[in-house]
Amino acid sequence: MRRSRGALAVEHLVSEASRHRAQGRYDKARDRLKLVLDADPLHTDGHFEAGMLARQTGKSEPAIQHFVAALRGAPDRADCWLALAAMLTETNRLGDARALMEKFKTQGFSAEQVGVVLKAFVDDAYSKGRALYDTDDLVRSESFFELVIAFDETHADATYYAGVIAARTNRLQAAFDLLGIAIYRDPTRAAFFTTLGTLLHTMGDDVGSISAQEKAIALDPDLAMAHSNLAAVLTKHGDIGRSIEHARRAIALDPSYAGAYVNLGVALKTLGEMPNAIEAYDKALSLDPTMQHAHSNRLFAKLYAESFSPEDYARDARTYAATFADHALRTRPFAHDRDPNRQLRIGFVSSDLFGHAVARFLEPCLAHLDRSQLHIRAYMARVAEDETSARLRTLFDGWANIAGLNDDEAADLIEADAIDILVDLSGHSGGHRLLVFARKPAPIQVTWIGHPATTGLAAMDYRLTDGFHDPEGLTEHLHTETLWRLPGVSATYQPPADIPDIRARMPFDDNGFVTFGALNRFEKIGDEALGCWARILRETPDARLFMVINDVDKPGTRARIEARLEQAGLPLDRLNLHPRVTSGYFELYHRIDILLDPFPYSGGTTSCDTLCMGVPFVTLGGRHAPARAGVLVLSAVGLQELIAETTAQYVDLVLALAGDPTRLRAIRSGLRERMFSSALMDPKRLAADIGDAFRAMWQRWLAATGNP
Repeated sequence: MRRSRGALAVEHLVSEASRHRAQGRYDKARDRLKLVLDADPLHTDGHFEAGMLARQTGKSEPAIQHFVAALRGAPDRADCWLALAAMLTETNRLGDARALMEKFKTQGFSAEQVGVVLKAFVDDAYSKGRALYDTDDLVRSESFFELVIAFDETHADATYYAGVIAARTNRLQAAFDLLGIAIYRDPTRAAFFTTLGTLLHTMGDDVGSISAQEKAIALDPDLAMAHSNLAAVLTKHGDIGRSIEHARRAIALDPSYAGAYVNLGVALKTLGEMPNAIEAYDKALSLDPTMQHAHSNRLFAKLYAESFSPEDYARDARTYAATFADHALRTRPFAHDRDPNRQLRIGFVSSDLFGHAVARFLEPCLAHLDRSQLHIRAYMARVAEDETSARLRTLFDGWANIAGLNDDEAADLIEADAIDILVDLSGHSGGHRLLVFARKPAPIQVTWIGHPATTGLAAMDYRLTDGFHDPEGLTEHLHTETLWRLPGVSATYQPPADIPDIRARMPFDDNGFVTFGALNRFEKIGDEALGCWARILRETPDARLFMVINDVDKPGTRARIEARLEQAGLPLDRLNLHPRVTSGYFELYHRIDILLDPFPYSGGTTSCDTLCMGVPFVTLGGRHAPARAGVLVLSAVGLQELIAETTAQYVDLVLALAGDPTRLRAIRSGLRERMFSSALMDPKRLAADIGDAFRAMWQRWLAATGNP
């Protein structure tokens, strides 16, 4: 049938409108469509084109209305169904879009038409999900990926990103399942395997993680991310030599990959190569100045580095805070009950509430806090928890895992819990949440145990310490926090329940020569300390040095370590280099007569372990807290005679003790008992001191803010 002149004119107007829209002449397109719809309010093409125009010009609701009108006029047109569904997803009406597409499948279209439309719908939804993911809008992006999977269960990429989001939001089992499904759907994707490896690392399965990263590299040997991720888990697993190889391979593949430089720095730090580690962190920051964990890693490394003074560290900590933290401070009045004597609500934030040294120091104190005075809550910042975590849970009134929360969400939770005093147990160590503290979710904020130096944060009020780590007048200028010195020690020690008996006879009595020991992490031992140890061995020609070092049983790593030791003047033929062990650690003390405390970063947990095993040590007292843990431990057991003020005195004290077996036996005799009866193992007293400190902090805050 010949179309009327009027109908042809209307179609011509629609065509003109489409052409004007395509060329960005929106007003002209709008004028043409008004003429069309005035002439025929139900005109399908007119409504469809009007919907396209409204969508293109950002008018979502009019677009939906026009697409609905077009679909009503032509339910047999697949493009009308698709256009409306796409517009519904664009306005986040995913449920309506899903229902519409489900209905579309029942409308009698051919299988080919249905397939084409659903593919276009899925592709559009996936594209929107990726765009949202790239802006870190995880909740909305996950909804899009779920929509994609609902219409294409074979869509590996949507399944993969759904798994990534589950991992990032602390739903580890769901993440594991989704990533496994994605790999099943497409086992050729190296990126899928490296992400699974990172998830397994987070879940504590390092062996599985290494296997997944190696599979990723087998699929794509040039995937820099997989090499970098493998480097990270190998360092944790103690395979430092391979870690360095893979970090360097990642850098060779992608010289702009900042994360690979961070992982290289972590591995080099473990070997005590502080200048090289700091150089790697500096390179990472030159590539990505926003990488705040690279700043924290560099800060932590500087505590171990001889070439940086405590003042250098303090300046860098303030720079970190100015760059990442201080601008996030929330300025508003706190609505807390201002009763000076009420039960206080204390929150502890840490990623180390598992089988970690921090937990060993924290647990005995928690068990003795006066719960009539203190309500305590934990905010665990590590995804994977263990049996230690389960035991610690029983000591808290509340426990929340905040690993999957961003900084604002975690701060909101803490504020909603009405915490009076929030305690950081990490400082700049791995897994810290200092940017939560930067938001000041509690009136009083304190850093304690995990990091013996300033955080640099303006929002951190106090650093809880003692007069041994921080004598009056020595370190105040190194802190943004006010130092709050407890009257005794600032932490107590808890040995494992199955600690073995001490050795009845000194190793010297059986060997005929003195065996010195170095069981602290190798990164704590500076070149100056190694030089002192070389002098000690020169003065005691028959003596041996027993050292425990990560990965020293691997030829590549051993060569690097031996080169450093030899350069310091240590005779390799008189060294017994032993790899770190996961069991039988305390029995290693049976081989040692005297432990040499490292510097510039002295031993903490290891020093306590040492005395518990009946072995004395000599320490060098430094001029800031990281160099003074040995001072605290020896003072607590009444062995101040083993504290040196200079490196020369350190050498002399070691030589004097090694040269006097009778005195050495006398000191070793009853050393465990002295340790057990010391303040270091009196958590009840420490808990009382902590409770008093919290109460005094609270009352000071009330006075400063005008308690009514």
